[in-house]
Amino acid sequence: MMQSIFMTGLGGQGVITLAKLVSAQASGAGLKVTLFNAKGMAQRGGRVTSEIRLSDDPGSVFGARISAGTADILIGMEIGETINSLSLLKEGGAAILLDHAFVPTTMLLKKETYPSFQQLTDLYSQKTDRVFAVTDAKQPYNMFILGVFSAVAPAIAPELAFLSRAAVEQAITVKLKRALEDNLESFKQGYTHGLSLLQRV
Repeated sequence: MMQSIFMTGLGGQGVITLAKLVSAQASGAGLKVTLFNAKGMAQRGGRVTSEIRLSDDPGSVFGARISAGTADILIGMEIGETINSLSLLKEGGAAILLDHAFVPTTMLLKKETYPSFQQLTDLYSQKTDRVFAVTDAKQPYNMFILGVFSAVAPAIAPELAFLSRAAVEQAITVKLKRALEDNLESFKQGYTHGLSLLQRV
């Protein structure tokens, strides 16, 4: 089994924290894991991506980077950045898309139109019928998305069992002491939202 997970968003959204939690859970479950993080120029507001590759074969050899058209799962936390990452998702893969836009000041000044969430979901729906469109998310967004991911993971691939609700809640409790109650509450709300999305896909 090999799973490739690509995550994208902006600085300040907690993309890397999300990726580290998922990677740690996979590693703790005995999977071989690689993780590659990339940050944009700006600490906050710049492009941030994380690439996770997982295998249940301890002897397997594979690189950390995800090539175009090979991501089994794509998690997008900002509309524009997620559109830019469309080519990475493989045909029939799973996409978890967050309705969140950060419109550049230059576009606002020029009164240019920023892509809508509907346009984003339409683009991804042309590539896969497994689109989980996340609306009305609660902050912190990364924990809400983690909740959604935990809820829909069994429907994506049985090998993602390491993302069970109980296991992830325990990981959050151990590793994210700061603002723990807010993180747990956002995760729980995201999990409930994810369960509701399963009924629509």
